[in-house]
Amino acid sequence: MRRVVSILILTVTIFCSCQSRPETELTVHSCAALPEGRACATCFVVNGEAYIFAGRDSSGTCTNDLWRYNPASDHWTHVGSTPLSARVNATACVHGEQVYIGLGFNGRYGVDSTYLQDWWSYTPATDTWQRLADYPNSYTDAATAFADTDELYVGYGFCWNYRRDMFRYTIAENRWDSIDVKASFDGYPTRSFGGTGCSCAGRHYMGTGYRRKSLSWWAELVDGNHWEQRAAVPGPARTLAASAATASSIYLCGGLHYGGVNTTGEVLQDVRRYDPATDRWTYVAVMPERLCNHICFAIHDKVYFGLGENEDWQVSNRLYYIEQ
Repeated sequence: MRRVVSILILTVTIFCSCQSRPETELTVHSCAALPEGRACATCFVVNGEAYIFAGRDSSGTCTNDLWRYNPASDHWTHVGSTPLSARVNATACVHGEQVYIGLGFNGRYGVDSTYLQDWWSYTPATDTWQRLADYPNSYTDAATAFADTDELYVGYGFCWNYRRDMFRYTIAENRWDSIDVKASFDGYPTRSFGGTGCSCAGRHYMGTGYRRKSLSWWAELVDGNHWEQRAAVPGPARTLAASAATASSIYLCGGLHYGGVNTTGEVLQDVRRYDPATDRWTYVAVMPERLCNHICFAIHDKVYFGLGENEDWQVSNRLYYIEQ
């Protein structure tokens, strides 16, 4: 029996390791490295500049500071500490020139108080912060957020178990309301953790993640109240991936493939492009290093990715970009 299990593990490992290169490969360019390594950080873009908030440094310490990246000068600026406590896997969402940010985790697994519920607005133009109404529950580790008109949608965070809770935040009223996002197709993972999502041309998409094993699902949030199935992410199933959207496409990169207790995990290095108009995925690039718990953001037609952790679980400070 042990020999059979070993053969299965070896087979899965070889299958996962043999990631073919894309037929048409985009060139990956290197950017200035962040002065400090960072994993499980949160990023957002305002007025053509990217911001990196919190995360875990190379010593394993959670942070609460903010960095700004200027793509024109390829330069990082340390904005400084924030009024938020240190954390990993925070959530950020941009509405106009205003940032809504908070949630995340810092502490011990299974203790509700270590899953942070604070929610803030941040104005980069004046570097000012305002505390808002707290998130309604403690399922806040690695939640996903979307901006839509004058409302935000936040959900799919983790506490000590998997959940699919989603809430609507009304900006003008500073109010959270629960919404029921019932599954609308067979096989939908009603509860998961570590997924990724973003908005493209006013439409909201989310997928991947983990529930006992890595997942490949991909869906669109329609009318703010239900998910509709879209083409599954091809290649190895994954969790802890990152995604970002340009004006017409979504890019998903890296992540961790884990098939269950009888397989080994593998950190991935592919970049996939999703076209919402055709509901089609294309393999477009290979990252210079395998990454999970990393960041991804888009500025105009350039998609940036980096930081995070590599296959040896070393924290990276490197940043790259591709241009569509």
